Amino acid sequence: MDLDLVADEIYGLALKEFVAVRNQRAREASDKDLAKAISDLRKPTVAAWAVNLLVRDAPPELEQALGLSEAKLDVRELGRRRKELLEALTYRTLELTGPLAEAVLEQVRATIGAAMAEPSLAEAVREGRLTKALEYSGFGAAEVFAPVVPAGEDALARKRRERRERKLEEAAAALEEADDALREAKTIEAAAQRSYDRAVEHLDEAKRQVRAATKARTAAERKLAEIQSD
Repeated sequence: MDLDLVADEIYGLALKEFVAVRNQRAREASDKDLAKAISDLRKPTVAAWAVNLLVRDAPPELEQALGLSEAKLDVRELGRRRKELLEALTYRTLELTGPLAEAVLEQVRATIGAAMAEPSLAEAVREGRLTKALEYSGFGAAEVFAPVVPAGEDALARKRRERRERKLEEAAAALEEADDALREAKTIEAAAQRSYDRAVEHLDEAKRQVRAATKARTAAERKLAEIQSD
């Protein structure tokens, strides 16, 4: 078993399957270090999962978009291509995932936009193992994916809001993962309970058979004694 292969597998799964399959692969690992490395793979947020799904679908527009981070285009042409590709990839993402909350969709757009602007982020997207949405605040990227800023919000207030949003997203992801782990644990518990109940039934049946055999043996001994005494 290889960590890269496991990561490629589970980051392509439906979100509801992530924790169960990850934990199963960790149990199947050949050594403790590999098991821990697999267990440490974080469940992606909905936005990150959507982008990972898009990467696996590999529409031609995606590679074109990722190539923009190193493209030599004038500002007008670059802006036009970014807009076109972002719209096409947003539409394709929704075809793959189904409806997404507006906030999640904005994070998907932000991630694609970040990858359009920075080669290292483009490479991160290509790997298809994102755990959270990407951001990029470099010059020239704001018009592509910057979130809407409430009127009158200053830089400090914006940073506080963004920090709070990140914490909320991380907390929500942690809660979702805990819920998945709880559901898996309950499934294991139910299976163990069924096995225990069957074992108890088998034990009770075995005890009944022992009692019946003991009774038959006692009767046989008694009959043998009676015959010998005649």
